[in-house]
Amino acid sequence: MRKVSYLLVALLILSFALVGCVNTQEELKTEETSTVKVLLTDMPLNTIDKLDVYIESFGYKYSINGTSYDGTPVEINKAYDILSLAGTETSLFSIELPASAVLSQITLTVKDATVTINDQEYPVELKLNEIKIQNVDIEIGEGGELVLDFDVVRSLHVQGNLTSPEILLSPVLKPTYRRGLADNHYLIKGEVVNGTDPVSMAVVTISDDSTILRATLTDDNGVFCLGKYEDGNYTIEVYSNIDVTKDLSEYTPDATEKITVSGEDITNIKIDISNQ
Repeated sequence: MRKVSYLLVALLILSFALVGCVNTQEELKTEETSTVKVLLTDMPLNTIDKLDVYIESFGYKYSINGTSYDGTPVEINKAYDILSLAGTETSLFSIELPASAVLSQITLTVKDATVTINDQEYPVELKLNEIKIQNVDIEIGEGGELVLDFDVVRSLHVQGNLTSPEILLSPVLKPTYRRGLADNHYLIKGEVVNGTDPVSMAVVTISDDSTILRATLTDDNGVFCLGKYEDGNYTIEVYSNIDVTKDLSEYTPDATEKITVSGEDITNIKIDISNQ
């Protein structure tokens, strides 16, 4: 049997791997498997410094020919700063699934969380300890990449003032599936500047004809990473000094860049908002 793994990938600076395998029925052991990469990223929020979330485990369900199976949970037991995830990708662990499987549910179990505002750390109340995405309905087939966008804007709710805030976390994850393996998807990376100065905490989006595929933030050096994409035409837009709790459609981008992916990574994009 050709063994290929699914990789759960989080956008982190750290690099390590944890392995977990699926226990299936004996008659399923001879079935060919495919590869899926799962990416955890964040939607932007520039009003807080850090959001540390302690993730205990990852679980999932899938079906084959209408019969449901529980995947073997993978223990994680580690805290991650969700806001620092933008622009990096690291393999956390791998699991194996039959190629004919349909992924039906994804679950992340969260133990606790803290938020840092103006260098002051505050406890976060968790509305639920399980982040459960039901009705995923993804046919694995030849494999691909499953991106989990952690939408901080809709997940984090702050009440009161900055000196004594009450903070509630109700995690919102948006799954997006990119078919195909990593060898036919290419990295898009660059920097945002204002003249000669880097622009930090700018919102950078990438879109196809009409849909925003991903949004991220520039780091302290103005650098952004939008992930990997297949060949095609894309539009990159940059927004600086905006209220990210509002819809981006209410704003005019500070800069727009058209790019074409054609068989190789694009890592030298330089967008100068002073020229537009």
